[in-house]
Amino acid sequence: MPSKEELKASLEKMVRKIDLPKNKKRFESYNKTLQFDFEDDGSASCHIVFKEGAFTIIDGIDENAELTITTSTETIIAIIEGTLSPTRAFMAGKIKAKGPMPDLMKLQVLMK
Repeated sequence: MPSKEELKASLEKMVRKIDLPKNKKRFESYNKTLQFDFEDDGSASCHIVFKEGAFTIIDGIDENAELTITTSTETIIAIIEGTLSPTRAFMAGKIKAKGPMPDLMKLQVLMK
């Protein structure tokens, strides 16, 4: 199981993709909270607040998050590192997503 530091570094690598030119416009007026629940390490739960093209990663649970992803720490790291397709992980039941489909599709570009 990856350490909390490894997990946070991977999540930061993922959300830094909003700074890429192809993603900047897409996220400039995006204001949502994405909750990550990790089945293998409940203490690693965190949420990412997207606001006006910026993000903040915060430890803990946000009960009011519009989107929730439930998975294992290993699965999310494999997705971020590119060794596991997010679509394949979803189809295999390794990742569960809850929230409005357009928002989930928008976030998918960060996981590629």
